Amino acid sequence: MSDDSFDNAGSLDEPILTPKEIDKYREYLSAYGKEIFFAEEKVIVNYGDITTSIDLLVSGEALVEVPVNEKWIPVAWIKSGSVIGEIAFLDSYPRTARVIARTSCKLFRVDRKAFTELSEKSPDKALEFISRISQIMAYRLRRIEQFDAVEQGRDDMRTELAADLHDHTMSELSAILMHLGLLKLTLDGHLESATDIEDLVAMVKNADANLRQLVREKGHGDLAVVGLEESLRIFFEGLENEPVPFSIKITYTSNQIDQSGLPGPVATDLYQIIRQSVLNSVEHANAEIIKVEILWNREGISFSVKDNGVGFSQSKITNVPEAGHFGLLNLKLRTERVGGYVDIISVEGKGTRIVGSIPITRRSSEDIEPHTVQYTLNA
Repeated sequence: MSDDSFDNAGSLDEPILTPKEIDKYREYLSAYGKEIFFAEEKVIVNYGDITTSIDLLVSGEALVEVPVNEKWIPVAWIKSGSVIGEIAFLDSYPRTARVIARTSCKLFRVDRKAFTELSEKSPDKALEFISRISQIMAYRLRRIEQFDAVEQGRDDMRTELAADLHDHTMSELSAILMHLGLLKLTLDGHLESATDIEDLVAMVKNADANLRQLVREKGHGDLAVVGLEESLRIFFEGLENEPVPFSIKITYTSNQIDQSGLPGPVATDLYQIIRQSVLNSVEHANAEIIKVEILWNREGISFSVKDNGVGFSQSKITNVPEAGHFGLLNLKLRTERVGGYVDIISVEGKGTRIVGSIPITRRSSEDIEPHTVQYTLNA
């Protein structure tokens, strides 16, 4: 493979064009396209536009947004070396999203009519270009398929679990409570036995309450109602009731994320990113300290989950969602879906750091000071 070809085919990152590739394709297409510039926050491509052009992002960053409930939700974050509009370039259908310049952007734009001229005059160059663009498009489509498969599997398991708990386990607990009540009546006058039964009744009632809360969490989208901060609080407090082999301290730092209207889809994905990362640390890292941080400023959201556990080899971060082992891949898929990025950094014996950002602007006139809460999981 030549030195100007992409070399990350086995990685989780998009196979973007290298600087040498961009220069080569600009040379190929110099007589058929043009350079264009967009200032920060300007619309590069609008939702519903009918165009057949493709843009090479020479420099800068852009956001892909789709309309959801009268809000524009970021679904992809495009950086230098990527392409914009590869689908419309091929099928001529109206654009299904808008693209906004997050920073000042320089692009090289070619429309399909001009590209057809190149394919007639230099078919080898045209084929090379379209094959390379197809690799990027295939990556994006495969990411969607992987994410949908993972999420469908998770949703099916949640629904099945909630239904099973509701239909069977909770009914059995109710029956146990009834039998304990009858047993207490038959043991009237046996104070010691009656006290033991009262203790059992209290334990069963507590288990029933916990299961009902679990059913509500698994069977419904409560996060959209209570917000990200409250959902994380419920999650962390739930962990405090879980048995662990040794004490684990979790610190959570944030700056009132819910105050500035975080869009629901972004909140949902961010919650799942944090939840999965923390569970990985609790269940697999043998960590005693886990630090979680979410800060939202005017430039975007930064988040991190760090532990002092055993770490793991970077080679375990796979590009294929194997059964039961798609947690790390799913972190990538979720952050990409909301236009962000995540780095998973781990060294065996030195812990793990999951660090990322989502470029969504906070509409706030003042900076909000971070606040830290500590949770303890006791052995």
